[in-house]
Amino acid sequence: MWRRLVEAWSRPRGYRPGATLARLRSDWPGLEGEAASAAEQSFAFPHGVWSFLVRERVEAGWMAHLVACEFCLSLPVSDPVPARIRLRHRGAWRRQGVAVDLLAGDAVRLAPLLQALRADADVRAALMPLDFRRCELRGGVDGWSLLIEPFGASEVVCLLPPLRRYIRLGPIQRLALLASMAACRRVLLALN
Repeated sequence: MWRRLVEAWSRPRGYRPGATLARLRSDWPGLEGEAASAAEQSFAFPHGVWSFLVRERVEAGWMAHLVACEFCLSLPVSDPVPARIRLRHRGAWRRQGVAVDLLAGDAVRLAPLLQALRADADVRAALMPLDFRRCELRGGVDGWSLLIEPFGASEVVCLLPPLRRYIRLGPIQRLALLASMAACRRVLLALN
């Protein structure tokens, strides 16, 4: 009971759990899913046998907050490696490629994975058109998790003046997001 009270108290005013996910579902026809909670839903990959989780992530500001959808693809592996790898666009003004940075973990043990991610043409082709705030691979005891937070599928809520603006995840961004998850999944499974 106390946990729910603390969560409700720490939420920004005007945050409606599940509202951004509902907009994402209505904008993405053919995406089948089942709710895990109000702000979390599991979706089946179209024409595939794997699924991914989408959860709302709230960033509070002074008189506004942002509700972003974070896409999470989990892959259990037999030999888990604790790691944190960031994938990002290179280039200051124009995208010139994809950089793969090791943020935490054993560099020697993760060298084959880092090299495979840097050299894979499908990973590069999928991530180049995708507009994202954050893309990370995290290794832990449960295996690998790919976390992608696109700019689309998010909602900006301002209290003064009252404003609620949803940023759609367009068709090209949806395809790039699915292709990114599929390409990273293929690379991870090839190395395990």
